[in-house]
Amino acid sequence: MKKISGLVIALASVALLLTGCGQDRLSVADHHLKADGLAVMIKGKTNQDRVAYQIDDGKKKTVKPESSAYTIMIPVQNKEQTVHLTAGTQKKTVKVDKTKPLAEYTQLKQKFDQGLVMTKLSAKDQKAAMSLEKKGQQLKEKQKEIESKVAADQKAVAQSQDQKAAADLKKQAQAGQQLKQDAKDLKQQQAALAPKLKRAQTTTKDERLPGKAKNGIHDLQSKKNFQLRANVSDEKVNALAVIVPVKTMKDKDQAQEFIMKFSTVASAVGAEPKDVLKQFKKQMDTDKSTKTTAKTIHSNGISFSIGISADHLYIYLLK
Repeated sequence: MKKISGLVIALASVALLLTGCGQDRLSVADHHLKADGLAVMIKGKTNQDRVAYQIDDGKKKTVKPESSAYTIMIPVQNKEQTVHLTAGTQKKTVKVDKTKPLAEYTQLKQKFDQGLVMTKLSAKDQKAAMSLEKKGQQLKEKQKEIESKVAADQKAVAQSQDQKAAADLKKQAQAGQQLKQDAKDLKQQQAALAPKLKRAQTTTKDERLPGKAKNGIHDLQSKKNFQLRANVSDEKVNALAVIVPVKTMKDKDQAQEFIMKFSTVASAVGAEPKDVLKQFKKQMDTDKSTKTTAKTIHSNGISFSIGISADHLYIYLLK
């Protein structure tokens, strides 16, 4: 009788063990992910042949695990995202932090394209172009100021024959004449620089960004030695990635070309290129190891995360 009882207990234990082996399993490496790069990776393990996932209330999708391990790429957005995972009867939830948009795409394109044109001008012409742009903005502001004062003076004269306002009207008229002369001088200076700007614009025609950016993660520019990839949603650029072959950085001329383009991207999103490059050089000089990542660099609210593979250098821009 004791032998039978022992056999029953043993069989029950085996049954429980087998039942446990047959249970659906689903794990995640991290239940809360920080926005990092163009997308974050949800990783985990399961004994099921498919893992279904749904971002917020979006469409359900599936991935197929390899050797029990699965990876799901979630593009970062300017809002927090909740990712619902399902494998068999098991369910998990992962939160993905939001990121602030780097820029409106139209603004990024305008600044990047203008920056490219500037790189094709001589240092002297670059300085002249920036000076003329500044003068043009100053003249516009001066015009608004004069128009505002004239309107106020005319109102005061009409209501109470204000002599002070009448005198100021004459003063503003003189200022208006000077403004016209300054605008004429500016136009002549711009005309002198125009041929050089036109040549620079023609030279950079094939390097400008697309007129419109589609939603999702895709390349805005893909050249042999420079790749600009973006995460875009509703005309907002959530994140950027600058990708360059490592061998490019070992060639002096190619490296210089990359630095100019990278600086143009950094400036277009509001960062200070010289500061970023200085911090990056300092890291490279103080760390001669073969690390695949570097410390995050910050400039004017923009974060630059750097990753290095055997073949490429990746620089991710986030705000």
